[in-house]
Amino acid sequence: MKNTLPTILCIFLSFSVWSQKSEKEKIKDSIQKYFYITGSSFEKYQYIEAIEAANKGITFAHQINDIRNLATLHNDLGLAYNGFSEFTKSKENYLKSLVYAAEENNDTLRCWVYNNLGNIYSEGYKNTDSALYYYKESLKISEKLKDTAEILTPILNIGWTYIDEEKFDTAYPYLVNSEKMIYTKHGDKSAKAQISYLLGRYFLAKENYELADTYYKTAINFAEEEKLLDELTEIYQHYSALAEKQGKPEVAYDRLRKHLKYKDSLFNEIKIKGNQDALVRFSVDEYKKDLERSEIEKRDQQIIIDKTKQISYVLMIAGFILILLLINMFKNYKFRNKALTKLRLKNSELREAKEEAEEQAKLKSQFFSTVSHELRTPLYGVVGLTSLLSEDFPNLKENENFKSLKFSSKYLLSLINNVLQINKIESEGVKLGRIPFNIKSLVSEVVNSFSFALNQNENKVHQKIDPKIPEVLIGDSVRLSQILINLIGNAIKFTESGNIWVELTSVKQENLQHTIQFSIKDDGIGIPKEKQEKVFDKFIQLRPIEKNYQGTGLGLSIVKRLLLLFESDITLKSEHKEGTEFTFDITFEESKEMSIKDTSLPINVIDNIDKKILIVDDNKINQVITKRILQTKGYQCDVAEDGFVALELAKSNEYDLILMDINMPKIDGIETTKRIRLTDKNTPIIALTAVEEDQIKDEIYEAGMNDFIIKPYDLEEFHQIILKSLYVNVI
Repeated sequence: MKNTLPTILCIFLSFSVWSQKSEKEKIKDSIQKYFYITGSSFEKYQYIEAIEAANKGITFAHQINDIRNLATLHNDLGLAYNGFSEFTKSKENYLKSLVYAAEENNDTLRCWVYNNLGNIYSEGYKNTDSALYYYKESLKISEKLKDTAEILTPILNIGWTYIDEEKFDTAYPYLVNSEKMIYTKHGDKSAKAQISYLLGRYFLAKENYELADTYYKTAINFAEEEKLLDELTEIYQHYSALAEKQGKPEVAYDRLRKHLKYKDSLFNEIKIKGNQDALVRFSVDEYKKDLERSEIEKRDQQIIIDKTKQISYVLMIAGFILILLLINMFKNYKFRNKALTKLRLKNSELREAKEEAEEQAKLKSQFFSTVSHELRTPLYGVVGLTSLLSEDFPNLKENENFKSLKFSSKYLLSLINNVLQINKIESEGVKLGRIPFNIKSLVSEVVNSFSFALNQNENKVHQKIDPKIPEVLIGDSVRLSQILINLIGNAIKFTESGNIWVELTSVKQENLQHTIQFSIKDDGIGIPKEKQEKVFDKFIQLRPIEKNYQGTGLGLSIVKRLLLLFESDITLKSEHKEGTEFTFDITFEESKEMSIKDTSLPINVIDNIDKKILIVDDNKINQVITKRILQTKGYQCDVAEDGFVALELAKSNEYDLILMDINMPKIDGIETTKRIRLTDKNTPIIALTAVEEDQIKDEIYEAGMNDFIIKPYDLEEFHQIILKSLYVNVI
């Protein structure tokens, strides 16, 4: 058992020889008397008597606001409750003691109490983290006091706790310091027995059996001199383990017998007997007190009955009322039980429904992830082939059918992205980023992406950006682009031979924070008043009868949800056949950089480059497309249809770049990359994936990849990412 701090503060004050004492002096004498009773009872394991005496002492101490004695008595009361494992009450009294000790500015008592709290959490609650916290608080205070006697106890307890946790290297410095202290005037034989026992356990764990044996023998000598049954029980248990390690089974058996002998002595002769005697005496005393109270009540009742029968009638009536109340309480109890049973049933049903909903949400997320990959992979073939055709046959760029094909593929990709985007938002999978971006370039790029649709509908877009708006802002440019794409796309779709106005106005500036109002206005067909509340719902399309407009009905719903992430909302103004205006405000931070450098390289730089690239992809069409795209720029290409082939090619060849598909049979791109990185740390590896960026980005970088490209991709973007990986120093 670990060291327990001095349990009772026994301070004997000289009694006054005066025949007459003041009331305050009498109270002090009473406090002193109960101090003595508390200490004496605790030493005899008479915990109930100790608790009674301590409580009486606390009552008297409150009468004269004796803070020091309140602090000490609450500490003693905590020790008594801890004696028969009432840990909650013990902790409550230790905490009260700390409050009074702090008020008294008594660091010595605070040191004791923190150590006692550590003992409760270590031995009672088995919470070593909390125990170590309190032991270390005790150590801090004792070091502040510079009292070796106070320092020894928390250091020894910290070392003991780490030994019990088998953190032997952490424990060793504390054990060494404790050993140095115990051979001063402050070290008693009990402490010497304990530190020798702990050092024996340390060297046993470190397989230094000779030193372990020496320390165990020393511990046994001191423990037997002091008759420390707790320590002897534990010492012989571990001493037996040492003999087993040394290959001495007979010696181990003999030591184990001694362990069991001391264990029986400990529990039978001290703990159990002491606690049972205390509880019996407590029960007898309580019975006598109850009997005396019962006799007094009986005499009082007889006197009352003898005095007047009227009181008897009142009592009878009261008894009758009490019976009625009990009957009513019993009915309420039955009703309450039924209600609780129903409530438990409902709670069980709700838990099952919650688990089912969580499972459905998980399946939904998995489904959308699979759909993302399965839809984008063939779409990569379509977009890639159209890009190749436009390069092989430049005249096709002006062909209306070819333009329609490219537009249709981009439109299909937009539909897929919208469906996946709304799912990601609903599953709380979207978080705003913070990167510098050029606001003017962003708006221009969004508008330019609609060039085909603008020409088809014969519309014009007018851009106006307030000069007060900084050129470079910090925020999530990707989500802002999605908002603008949906709103401008809607305006173009529902306007023919008309105008679309995109206007950005600075409405507020505080330090580097700029609030910008975005306005997207058109003179198209407009939205009737009665239908304006529904336009932000999912899958809602307000189509005029005379024309069929394509779309999923998700665009404005996505806009609404994305603006919530920016802590903003959208306002709609519209009249039927008179156009529509959407406005919203977003606050961005001004970037300290004056501008964003253009990090792209001219595409013609990559012509006739003598670079060798390995393409790893299991899809035959994707292999052909990717290889053709690279070969048109002069790259040499090898193709691997799975991860194992890629590993063999990477071992036998030197590549300047590896394009790695993520989803492949046998072993996927992540695992293949990890294996390549075991021997090759330098070759750039770029992931090719049809999965959403947020779902795969962290995993890609952790595997050792340098960058990623989401399928299907724009050719210019594709070449720029490859160039950045090949020529990092050029950019």
